[in-house]
Amino acid sequence: MSSSEGAIRGAEEAGAGTVPEATLHIQLAKEQREHALALIKDGDNDRAAFLLARAEADAELAVALTREAKAKAEAANATETVDTLKEKAAQ
Repeated sequence: MSSSEGAIRGAEEAGAGTVPEATLHIQLAKEQREHALALIKDGDNDRAAFLLARAEADAELAVALTREAKAKAEAANATETVDTLKEKAAQ
């Protein structure tokens, strides 16, 4: 249970809230975790364990999507810098 909570917190700290697709997966993870907690209260531990694993996976996917978005932005900045330097060198 704590690993899903930690994964969700880690995704939020990584900035998943700034990437739309990652935000969706964070929301799914939170909903799955809440549902799992309700199942635990009802004694359905097997199904709860499955939902907690899904929540953790969704949170980890959100982290990966956030990292991908940051890497793409950095690559775009690098490409722009290279293009600018090429233009200056050609003058």
